[in-house]
Amino acid sequence: MRLLLTLAALAAVPATAAAAGFPAANADTTATGATAPDSPYRYVALPGAGNTTQLVKILRTDGTAQRHRILPGALIVAPVTQDGATTGLSADGSTLVLGQPRRRFPEWVSRFVIVSGATLAPQRRLALRGDFALDGVSPDGQRLYLTRYASGDPLNYAVRVYDVAHRRLLARPLVDPRNPGEKMTGFPISRALSPDGRWAYTLYGGGEEQFVHALDLTGGRAYCVDLDGLSFDDVSAMHLRARTGRIDVLGAAGDPVRRIDAATFAVTKPRAQDVQQRAAAPADDGAPSDGFPWGLAAAVAAVGAGALVLLRRRYAADTDSAASRSASSSNPTVP
Repeated sequence: MRLLLTLAALAAVPATAAAAGFPAANADTTATGATAPDSPYRYVALPGAGNTTQLVKILRTDGTAQRHRILPGALIVAPVTQDGATTGLSADGSTLVLGQPRRRFPEWVSRFVIVSGATLAPQRRLALRGDFALDGVSPDGQRLYLTRYASGDPLNYAVRVYDVAHRRLLARPLVDPRNPGEKMTGFPISRALSPDGRWAYTLYGGGEEQFVHALDLTGGRAYCVDLDGLSFDDVSAMHLRARTGRIDVLGAAGDPVRRIDAATFAVTKPRAQDVQQRAAAPADDGAPSDGFPWGLAAAVAAVGAGALVLLRRRYAADTDSAASRSASSSNPTVP
C-alpha cells in the first residue's frame, strides 16, 4: 500500500524533480524511462518518499508493472538529446544504468548506479571525479560511454569509456580515426539506435559543423558524419530515424532531408520520388510498439495498478529472470 500511495502522489511532482545533465537540462524522463529496440520492457525511475527512487519495470505493450524496487538516493534515467531521447538500458536487457540529477555545472563528482535489468537490484555504484554524463551502454552492459565536460565549458567535451569489469575509466577518449584531431562541438538534438541496438546515432548542431555522431556501442568506435549544406537552424528542427542499413535525417514534416549509409557513412540527398515511396512504406526497425499512452499521470496509474497485483502475489525480488537477447555481431565497414 505504501508503494501505491507514493505513486499516486507522483502526478503532482514538478518536472524539475527529474532534471538531468547538461545539455539536456530539465528534461523530465519520469514518463519516458529507458528501453532498447528489442526490449519488451521500459524502466521508469520516479521520485520516492524522502531521498529515494521508485524504479519500476513496465511491460511496453500494455503498461503493466512487472517489478518494482525502492533505491536509496535521487536517481534518474539519463536524457541524451534535446528532443527527450534517453539512454541507460543495454541491448540485451541485462543492465540498466541510472544517474544522479544535475545540481550544478560543472559537477565536481559524477555518480551512477548500475542495476540488474532482471531484478532491479543495484550491482555497482560509481563515483567519477569530474563532470560526466551518460551517453550509452554497450549491448552486454560491460562498457559505459560517457560524455566528459571539461573546464566548465559545455561545448568542450569528449566521449570516454568506462570498463565495468575492470572498474576503470579508459585513458583515451573516443575520436574519429579519420580525423583524430577534430573536436566535437555542438548540442545533441536527436538520437536513434540501430535496430540491433549496437549503434547509437546522435544529431549535433550549433558547432562549427552540423553532424551525426555514430557511436559503435559494441566495438568502441566513433565517427562524425558531416551534414554539408545544413545550418544549425535547419537541424534544430530535425530528428533521426535508424533503419536497417541506413540513418535518415528527417525534416519537420517527417521527410528525409539527408540519408546516411550505415556501412560507409556516405551522405546523400533523397530524391523526391524516393521520399514519396518511402513515406508509404512500413517501419522496419523491429522495435516493439508501445500501446500505452506515456503521459506522466497515465504512467503513474498503470504502475500503481500493476504494483497492486504484484504485491498481492508477494513476489520475491530474486525470482524474476530477464530473457536473454544477444547483440548483433554484424560489422559495418567504414571509410
